[in-house]
Amino acid sequence: MKLHISNLDLNNFGYIVAKANICDKHDRSTPSHYHWKILKCRMIIFSNSSILASPDKQDIQQVHVVFRKSGDDFDKLNSLFMKFSLVQDGAIRTTTPDIFQMCFHYTMGAKIAPIWNTIGENYLVNNRDFLLTKGPQDGVRYNVLVDGTNKHVLTLDIAAVKINLMNNNEIFSPGEWIRVLPSLNKATVDEYYEAFPTISKFRCYKDLRRHWKNIHGYRLPEEEGSYYSIQFWRGEPLLYPKLCVIRNFPIITPTPKNLELTIVQRFLSCLKNKMSNILDMVGATWLCIQNVEEKVPSGFSDTQAVSLCTPTQTHIMD
Repeated sequence: MKLHISNLDLNNFGYIVAKANICDKHDRSTPSHYHWKILKCRMIIFSNSSILASPDKQDIQQVHVVFRKSGDDFDKLNSLFMKFSLVQDGAIRTTTPDIFQMCFHYTMGAKIAPIWNTIGENYLVNNRDFLLTKGPQDGVRYNVLVDGTNKHVLTLDIAAVKINLMNNNEIFSPGEWIRVLPSLNKATVDEYYEAFPTISKFRCYKDLRRHWKNIHGYRLPEEEGSYYSIQFWRGEPLLYPKLCVIRNFPIITPTPKNLELTIVQRFLSCLKNKMSNILDMVGATWLCIQNVEEKVPSGFSDTQAVSLCTPTQTHIMD
């Protein structure tokens, strides 16, 4: 199914690159400069309902921001930059289809969590407590596309699927290769802990929960579980809750035809509720759904990987 949002005039939008001050005293739920930058980006998103933003995937300081040229969005941005210790890097730039697409994609994922939770680059699972749920769960595979023609159209390509994390009580041993949520990056187990380790950069489980809430949108259970120290290809090991470590890619299967429309409508209802100002901003005065016959893959293919975790200076989500 395709959701078309027409009348997208990119000339109406400005684009700014901002830099986070990594010399600030970090919130204790942000274990790295990269997480600190992500927190700043998400605070911008949740402080103004008509601004799109995305953290840069490589630079530890950069945040990409798209705003309306009309109205007072730019003035509000300046106030938010001062409040969150961000600095504008260079002049206002041209908003390209790629930049708008990237910022819309990230902002949408942030806004609709935890009702819809990000898995990999292009999947969302429809369950606040999905980490504790066994077996297949409702979800969608989606792509955000902005065409490059003079009359831009923002398109959401959506397919209803069932997502099975295959998360069980298996204990991974040090040195084993695993996948981590939400990025599905591949890494190795450094150590397994039955209780919260004293060597962690987080002081306690509460800080770890805040980290996942404000960086990924995930709601970890109140009851504390076990943990892994995970080693990526570079950097120091990071502490992960056991629930967010899996052996392989999730299994993705098609949704029965009689349920597909219900799941997609549920997603669109959440999208319109959480992003109403942005949809109005891009001229989404009507939504047109078209049926598209597509084969859903039986499993994940490799995704563009970003190893994230969650910071928080303020509690920015329910």
